[in-house]
Amino acid sequence: DYVSWNFVGNNGTTTSNSNGSITSITQVNSLAGFSIVQYTGTGSNATVGHSLSSPPEFMIFKNLDDGNEGFPVYHKSLTSAAYILALNNTNAEASTPSDFNSTAPTSTVFSVGTNARTNSNGVRYIAYCWHGVDGFSRFGKYKGSGSNPGPFIYTGFTPSLIIHRGINIASNWRLIDATRNPSNPVTQELYADTTGVEYNMGARGTDFLSAGFKIRQEAGYGMNNSGINYAYMAFASHSFLGDGTSPVTAR
Repeated sequence: DYVSWNFVGNNGTTTSNSNGSITSITQVNSLAGFSIVQYTGTGSNATVGHSLSSPPEFMIFKNLDDGNEGFPVYHKSLTSAAYILALNNTNAEASTPSDFNSTAPTSTVFSVGTNARTNSNGVRYIAYCWHGVDGFSRFGKYKGSGSNPGPFIYTGFTPSLIIHRGINIASNWRLIDATRNPSNPVTQELYADTTGVEYNMGARGTDFLSAGFKIRQEAGYGMNNSGINYAYMAFASHSFLGDGTSPVTAR
């Protein structure tokens, strides 16, 4: 059995973007707040146009020419733009100003520094960028309570896919979805940072609700340790947007 999570781009249509000091090639789905950005690094502090209408809140980068550089991640809920996470490991957020030049993205560009993960001279890169869209996607953080049930996180829609992990502790990148778990609790986890198979959390899962999600685990099970901040990325099962779209009811 396999699972995939797919984001519609722009049917393969790309455009050149010269908003930044580095010219980029972008493919954009503006309604979904999603863009794919290709650029070639310069080795010097620079900016890159992303072609979205709002500042990206979540970005995944990849050096296309050096497989050892991992997948650096920007998330708006980290301590500052000087910090990164990495999709390929469990490390807590780390201060590495040279990845994003300690500069938060704007509505037109994101910044890159001099680190080989994001901007070596002559090296090709790709970045996947998202910003939140009401009724479709939301990016943020919550604080663990250490008790079961744990916190409720408001998204404004019924989630279809949630990716979440600890910010200030070592933590797996947990991926849970409504396709593998069509009813609550959502218990089947996959980890982006390992090659491990699907893991069943049993009663210590997550409830997908009409306007968000609720953590159903106590401290010691990864996503609800007391006082710990957790970053999340949530996408809707059915968007509230558009003419004739019906409200989504609880599961």
